[in-house]
Amino acid sequence: MPDLFRGTTALITGASRGIGAAFADRLAGRGANLILVGRQRDTLEEVAARVRVHGTRVEVLPADLAEGDAPARIEREVGVMGLTVDHLINNAGIGVHGYFADATAARHVAVVDVNVRAVTDLAARFLPGMIARRRGGILNVASTAGVQGLAWLPVYSGTKAYVITWSEAVWVSLRGTGVRCCCLCPGPVDTGFFEHNDLTALPPRFAMQSAETVARAGLRAYQKDKSYTISFLPFRLMAWSVRLAPRWVAAMMGAGYARRKQ
Repeated sequence: MPDLFRGTTALITGASRGIGAAFADRLAGRGANLILVGRQRDTLEEVAARVRVHGTRVEVLPADLAEGDAPARIEREVGVMGLTVDHLINNAGIGVHGYFADATAARHVAVVDVNVRAVTDLAARFLPGMIARRRGGILNVASTAGVQGLAWLPVYSGTKAYVITWSEAVWVSLRGTGVRCCCLCPGPVDTGFFEHNDLTALPPRFAMQSAETVARAGLRAYQKDKSYTISFLPFRLMAWSVRLAPRWVAAMMGAGYARRKQ
């Protein structure tokens, strides 16, 4: 059976580090051409230089997805490159740590812009072409934070809940088209997310997965055309238990996660 990714093109957001860079490593190794999207050109170029050893085409496209025109500009620049996006990997995500009332409106809206608006916008731009060609798909990176409201990551957990339910709805709509939509929900990942977002009370090391493990699980689920996957068994069990609990109980259970150190 031919490899699903060989000879195709994947666009990866948040590709300069962590899970996004791990996706780039694995996909280049499987013969995919890559378009790497992130805010900083220099870090994207570092990833590109590393994965070009596989002999595939790798393009770097700096963009800040918090900017409203970023998805449209990405679409235009992909056209200038002469590439067709077969696989869209919506990996970029940000969060604001602390109680909701403790941060400014601008910071909260930026989280929604990156985690919801840009994800939806990019998918709406590239999905129709995939359906017309009857191949490819979207892999959205959400989080187990999306299965319950987290008091210390309120907007982040809310945006990831959107990504989960929206992905499931799109997956259903694509039945019979030859196009996929899969939602990857990792638990804590050793990527620097916690440090970059000022999450000072880190999860224990044993509860954290590597970016490479998460990327491998996501690509495996995507290839199997699954609608949804949680990459770590203990958090899969947690998510199932949360779904069985009353919503207020689930929210109280999440109140201690990512709590700021006193």
